[in-house]
Amino acid sequence: MNWTMLAVLGLGGILCCVNFYHSVLRYPIHRIRGGARDDYRWVSGIPLFGSLLVAVSLVEFWREPWLLWVAVALIVIDTGGLHWFAGTMVYQYFRKPQVAVEQDAAADADKPRR
Repeated sequence: MNWTMLAVLGLGGILCCVNFYHSVLRYPIHRIRGGARDDYRWVSGIPLFGSLLVAVSLVEFWREPWLLWVAVALIVIDTGGLHWFAGTMVYQYFRKPQVAVEQDAAADADKPRR
């Protein structure tokens, strides 16, 4: 086992977990601890590097099944990765804007009913 690649996997894993914490866990923990919505300060994680480092470590660890699954799980939860960016862009492209939804509802309310 290459210790350098294990260190790269570890560093990439830490960055992936930090991104997951900032994107998914931090706000609910703030609210559970009694924090108000107005007091919350949104912060960004560290984009791209976590998934990239974990993917680089896969060059060495693709033959180790348990490390392969750990690496894939880390890449999946990394909300700062390219796959999340691409998924968000596709979602935003196909999503109907909220203003249009409200306008459609208002237009439907103005129509006479039969």
